[in-house]
Amino acid sequence: MVQKFETLPLVGRLAAGKRVTLILNDGREVHVAPEIVAGRLTGNYLSSVLPSIRYDDPRIVLKETLTALDVQHATVTDVA
Repeated sequence: MVQKFETLPLVGRLAAGKRVTLILNDGREVHVAPEIVAGRLTGNYLSSVLPSIRYDDPRIVLKETLTALDVQHATVTDVA
């Protein structure tokens, strides 16, 4: 199941230091956010679906998050 929505604005939000929340069809929320340590951005990005992995590119963290959701047969119904 391929997720179909525009990801470029989400990449821009992440690159600007803001969090993105993906709301799934079962009501779960998946958070993708820049990593902040001691009040400073580290240049890495985190996903609540892949908690032990850090990515240095917002495009890749979104791609890997959506791939993980596809494997779980979850559908994104809204973005906050």
